[in-house]
Amino acid sequence: MTSTEAATIVSGVPYGITVVGGRAPTALTDFVGPVSIEVRGATGSHEVHGTGVAHDGGVVRLYQKDHAGTGKDVRVWSISSGADGFVAVG
Repeated sequence: MTSTEAATIVSGVPYGITVVGGRAPTALTDFVGPVSIEVRGATGSHEVHGTGVAHDGGVVRLYQKDHAGTGKDVRVWSISSGADGFVAVG
């Protein structure tokens, strides 16, 4: 993800997660550890790289990094599951 792409994501708006690690997500544990996800929302599709950490309450916090997951922190996403699948809010 480039810095320009990071700027096009709207903070506080939910994005549906379509892909995690190259496949469809099936459980919140799919987002724990080093991970790459694709989110889709009002500003289109975006690839997000970072590290996910499980938290109480059925939430994973994904600490997004720039430069394919190896650079500085860009934002923190809250990932949860619901009736419509998995959602990320950054």
